[in-house]
Amino acid sequence: MLLLLLGAVCIVLLIACGNAACLLLARSANRMQELGVRVALGAGRSRVVRQLLTESMLIGVAAGTLGICFAFLFLRMLPHLDPGNIPRLHDASLDARVLLFTLTVSLLTSLLAGIFPAITVSRVNLTDFLASAGGRGGSSAGTRVQSALIVFESALVVVLLAGAGLLIRSYINVESVDTGFSQSTVTTNIQFDHRYSQGPQRSAFIRNLLARLQQLPGVQAAGAVNHLPLSNTESIGFFVVDGYPNQKDQLAQGCVVTRDYFSAMRIPMVAGRSFNDADKPMSQHLVIINQSFAQKYFAGRNPIGGKVGPGDPQTPGTPVDWKTVIGVLADVRHTSLEKPATPQIYAFDDNLDGGFVAVCSSLPPSIVAGEIRSALYSLDANLPVSEIQTMGDLVSVASARRRFQSSLLTAFAGIALFLALVGLYGLMAYSVGRRTREVGIRMALGAQRLDVVKLVLKKAALLLGLGLVCGLGCAWFATRALQSFLFGIGQHDPITIASVCLLLVVCGSIAAFIPARRAASIDPVQALRSQ
Repeated sequence: MLLLLLGAVCIVLLIACGNAACLLLARSANRMQELGVRVALGAGRSRVVRQLLTESMLIGVAAGTLGICFAFLFLRMLPHLDPGNIPRLHDASLDARVLLFTLTVSLLTSLLAGIFPAITVSRVNLTDFLASAGGRGGSSAGTRVQSALIVFESALVVVLLAGAGLLIRSYINVESVDTGFSQSTVTTNIQFDHRYSQGPQRSAFIRNLLARLQQLPGVQAAGAVNHLPLSNTESIGFFVVDGYPNQKDQLAQGCVVTRDYFSAMRIPMVAGRSFNDADKPMSQHLVIINQSFAQKYFAGRNPIGGKVGPGDPQTPGTPVDWKTVIGVLADVRHTSLEKPATPQIYAFDDNLDGGFVAVCSSLPPSIVAGEIRSALYSLDANLPVSEIQTMGDLVSVASARRRFQSSLLTAFAGIALFLALVGLYGLMAYSVGRRTREVGIRMALGAQRLDVVKLVLKKAALLLGLGLVCGLGCAWFATRALQSFLFGIGQHDPITIASVCLLLVVCGSIAAFIPARRAASIDPVQALRSQ
């Protein structure tokens, strides 16, 4: 993920360099007469090139210094964006190595941005330019380089927008996943200390706690489980199924629940029934399985009444403690929102060696959390209470990493789009300024304002079209690097690609329309007199 974000930063940096090069080209073109005078007074071409590069590098160093100031502010915001699973993110700081790296990058990018204007100027015969009273020498070469840079920037923007669009759609798909449980259920983590080393003590505490919670106003159900979905806790073991050709490495997740846990989590029963108090005497011999388990190991037969038990299929002949399936539960995303449900087996017992309590209530979660604290304090004031949160909070944490990468890449794509549009606007405005006389002549010969607008927009459309084609070709290969980050969407999703093209065309047209409108408002008489 960090390599992905580094790539996005480099693309934004290249686009910024392209914009700087366009501005420096325009500035150099306007200084042709000054540079011609310098050459006429004895300045060599290498001296002119060094001057332009020096000015470019001074601008870059100043921009790098300003960027460091912004970085200090961003580092204060960074902890709020932390998804919680990026190592040492809070330790990020602007130390001497970072400052040295920033200075180096500023100098290198300044050199990269200034080399195009310097080369363009060096190819122009400045003496002849001066002798021609400041004609248009060098204008054509500079404009071609500027146009090429706009195409280059547009292509990079397409790559970033395509990547951001794919990640956004993946994030939306993750958020819309059916988790299988109610996200409004309030849960808390209970960890027993050494005073609860005996099973009967733990069972009595769990029963008393759930009884108190059930009596609270608004509480509809309260239950407990040893491994809560999306809590990064699970228990996996080997098992065998009666009547199924058991295979090597046959694994399933196991959970121990109390009677009303499924009701508290709003997990529906697909077939059979749930646990009840009448099952307590023989609870060790009853289990509930999920849909994935039933579909795989009881395909074509009724799972209710089927036999499953712990055991390794690779050790035949070992006695199996068979347990009877009394119900089939809907699938739950247990380990991750992005991984399909795996086979699960639920056992019935209130002897939990630590676990989670789930409460379903019609009251707001904040009130329910206070009631849970009060109930725990009344039973044992010394037992620590932690992690009181809704299942929706756990879902948010589970999707935090994807939200983090999608947000940052989208921000980079937005910055890149803005920079590219500024560059396109600048090029069109510069082009209109240099073609004022031409536009005046056209209008004096009968060209309508709409014809002038079309003239400017046509050039902008050509640049955007070339950039779009190049960008789509690059995005076709670049999005392969995103394959492992995508969820429920292909790397060449047509909806995303079409949206990117439409966005770039619309925004580019708006950016080019302003200079086009300005060109259409030129007074032919004033345009001819100004030349």
